[in-house]
Amino acid sequence: MRIGRYLALELAVLAVAVFAASLGMGKFASALASRSTRQRSEPTAWLLPRQELDLRARPIAREAAGTFLGMSDELLLERIRKQPIVRIKVNRGGSSLSFRLDFADGTRAAFKPAQTNLQTIPRKEIAAYRLNRLLGLNAVPPSAPRSITREEILSHLHPDSLVHVPRIVAETIFAAAGTTQGAVSYWIPVIKDSQLDTTEAIGQTEQWLTVAEDLPRDKQNLMSQVSDLIIFDFLTSNPDRYSGGNMQMSADGEKLFYMDNTMGFFVNDEAREINRKALLRTQRFSRHLWNALPRLTEANLRNAIGEEPGISVSSVLTEAELRAVVSRGRFARQYIRVLIEQFGEDQVLSFP
Repeated sequence: MRIGRYLALELAVLAVAVFAASLGMGKFASALASRSTRQRSEPTAWLLPRQELDLRARPIAREAAGTFLGMSDELLLERIRKQPIVRIKVNRGGSSLSFRLDFADGTRAAFKPAQTNLQTIPRKEIAAYRLNRLLGLNAVPPSAPRSITREEILSHLHPDSLVHVPRIVAETIFAAAGTTQGAVSYWIPVIKDSQLDTTEAIGQTEQWLTVAEDLPRDKQNLMSQVSDLIIFDFLTSNPDRYSGGNMQMSADGEKLFYMDNTMGFFVNDEAREINRKALLRTQRFSRHLWNALPRLTEANLRNAIGEEPGISVSSVLTEAELRAVVSRGRFARQYIRVLIEQFGEDQVLSFP
């Protein structure tokens, strides 16, 4: 029954794709109207000639494959894919089931199994990481698929987590062979809550990311990352960022991490309303991400996902989900282009 519910969700995603395709870009101009009243007069020419949006010939730049916390992505991926598990602990907090895996070499990973919680689709964490890598953001912890058996989970369970055995058995979806397919992500050793999801912080961020407002010099690095995150969440159509606990950063407050992406990749061309409004309230962006957006084509995204060995692209993103990401990329690029025409490149692309 649990497997049936899980498959039903995936089929529902495809049904939404058909509906979204019938909508097209018709809401584009009305979405613009919801921008902050502090902004100047509205642009009038939104939709660009189709040939200006055809960027399929652009190659993937080398810098798209990066590092994470100064370590090679490939090194971290190799560890989380293959290192033997010595201890498993249930993570506290949040509505979804997730684990901390301790490996034989002393490293750790977060593991989200296939589960009955319909807000958590583990493959989408892998998709978010690969999209992040394609765009050269290096902000999503390296993530890869991994299968774990029921016996492996229960036999390595930390004593403190034994109380969760009934939940693990009830909510984890195991195949007939007793394995669950999930996503492992590199475990960041130390993180802290950025507090950027409070009402006060959201209002201050909106103000600082408006071209007419002064931005303190000591906030430029953080606001650059928040601006990138707003675009990233728009591309992934992730409405869960500001629900609490999903705005984590490094202990020194210098780096923002884009974690918990399993509720994204809805099939719509203009993202969820919360993501669309956040984008349309933002007027300051990073030049590096603006230059990276042309890489976001169907072919390039397939190639980026296909770099994960031993999996098919469709097991990470459906065709409808993939096309929706690319369509949202065109939307974001159109929006930024019009801002540049209105306010000037230096004002809009004010971050490196």
